[in-house]
This record gives sequence, structure tokens and C-alpha cells, in this order.
Amino acid sequence: MQGNKYLQTLKEQLLKHAMFDDPFIQKIATLSRFEIDKAQLFAELYYPHILRTRLYQANALGITPDENIQYVLADILHDEYGQGEQNNSHMQLYRNFMHAIGLDIKDSAEYTIIPELQMYISTMEQLTRNGDWLTAIAAVGVASEWPIPKYYGLLLNGLRKIQGIKEKDLELFTGHIELDVEHANMIEQSVVPYLDNEQNQERFNQGITLNMEARRVFHAGLYREIFG
Repeated sequence: MQGNKYLQTLKEQLLKHAMFDDPFIQKIATLSRFEIDKAQLFAELYYPHILRTRLYQANALGITPDENIQYVLADILHDEYGQGEQNNSHMQLYRNFMHAIGLDIKDSAEYTIIPELQMYISTMEQLTRNGDWLTAIAAVGVASEWPIPKYYGLLLNGLRKIQGIKEKDLELFTGHIELDVEHANMIEQSVVPYLDNEQNQERFNQGITLNMEARRVFHAGLYREIFG
């Protein structure tokens, strides 16, 4: 299968992934009201994840031999850090959401990392620091980008049910819906030359699987802590 056709098939499969049917996602997506105490718990448990996502991309840049892919990852990181404007960094936009629902921001070390998130962190750090570079690119550049518009769309169904929440408070989530399409396209164009053979496609598939399955474990932990 040629690289372009392989990526199109992969994209279609990702958008039908079982992750979207996880109890946590379905619960959030169908809430008629997101009680403030549960919304605050979600925000605090999800924050350690938000703080680390771009670090995996930086790690992957460091083990990738292709300079064009390095540039694409650097460009994505430039966006993640607000293109040099700290108030527009994605971490700060998430903190704006936390403030909007009544949370004070603590030192990052004070936030609970549930075991399921620790498993996700360990998986992604090991892969992006010491793993196969093409597998790492799939994990951080495809599995962490392509599903996000649909994923955040489902989360927004619930987040908009928090009493008093304003659309500007959800900028981290709404902004990623468009931005991650752009990021995914950038990665797609940079990696397609490597994806014309079955061996490399298998390396790529492994990165998708590792990320998506680890994310599903994280979801199970969130469901237990917030709704269980």
C-alpha cells in the first residue's frame, strides 16, 4: 500500500477508534449538567497530562534523524508555546479554564497523578526518549493530533454544561480543534516518504496503538475518580 493511501486508511480507522466509546468520553459527552465539583476534579486530574504533552514531542524531535520532520515538530512546539507569547501558551490557556471554574493554580508537583496517568506518562516518555523514532512520531504526531478535533468536540459537549462557563474560558479545547488538523497535516506530509513499505507501516502502527491504548487506560482512571 502506498504511503498516502496508508495514511488515509489509518485516519479513517482512528476516527472510528474504540476510544471514543470509552465510558468516560460517553459520560462527558452526554452530561446535561457538569457539576462544579466534578468539573474541578476533572480539571485538576487532567492538568498533569496537559503539562507534559509537548514534552513528548520535544523528546521525539531529539531522536528523529530527518531534519524536515524535526522542523515540523519544532513548528508545532512553537504553536504550543503560544508562538513566544506566554499568555497564549496552551498550558496557560488551560490554566485560564481552571481559573474560570474557581480553581487556584498550585505548584505542578502538588497535583495528583493517578496510576493510570502515570502509566501513560511512562509509556510516552520511554517511547519518545528511547524508542524507535518512526514509532515515536506516530505516537506524538498522529495519535496525539488526528483524533483531537473529534475528542475535544466530545469533551466540549460536557464542559459547556458547567454553570457560568463562557466560551472564551474553553479556548484551549476549541482552539485545538482547528489547530490540530493543521498539525496533523504537517506531520502527514513530512512522514509520507517513509510509509511506502510494510515494515515502516508496522513501525508506525505500533506508535498509534501504544498511544491510543494508554489513553484508554487513562480514561478508565478518570471515570473512576470523577464518576465512579
